[in-house]
Amino acid sequence: MESEVVVERVEPRQLAAVRGSVASHDALGPLIISLLDNVWPVLREQGVKTGHNVVVYFGGSPLQLAAGVQVFEPFHSTGVVEPLSTPAGEVATTAHWGDYSQMHGAYAALERWCAANRRKVAGVTWEVYGDWHDDPAQVRTDVYFLLQG
Repeated sequence: MESEVVVERVEPRQLAAVRGSVASHDALGPLIISLLDNVWPVLREQGVKTGHNVVVYFGGSPLQLAAGVQVFEPFHSTGVVEPLSTPAGEVATTAHWGDYSQMHGAYAALERWCAANRRKVAGVTWEVYGDWHDDPAQVRTDVYFLLQG
């Protein structure tokens, strides 16, 4: 089933995040888990009000990224866990329902939409992971492409 692509303006999401890089797509999942394993203990210890996990991709080779957690109040940086925010601006976005390993379909839909509408990506993309569910079909991940003006 084709993912529906929506264009909207978004405000920044404030994150507590850890940066990393990965050379292989196969190493991406384990790296994200490892980075988030650095963030969650800091936020729990500080009692910070949190939202969803977010991964921001900056591009490059190896792929530069930051994995973090949306925060709704200030937190104390640790040197590893630092403040970061997703960009503000116009985005193309779609929701992926299902296993994370199948998200390539959402990315392909966004890439097709950009090509068909002659829109260029501004180099930053991100994923916002919804609440966990034991049934993978009930797991939602929103994928965002920041668009060039």
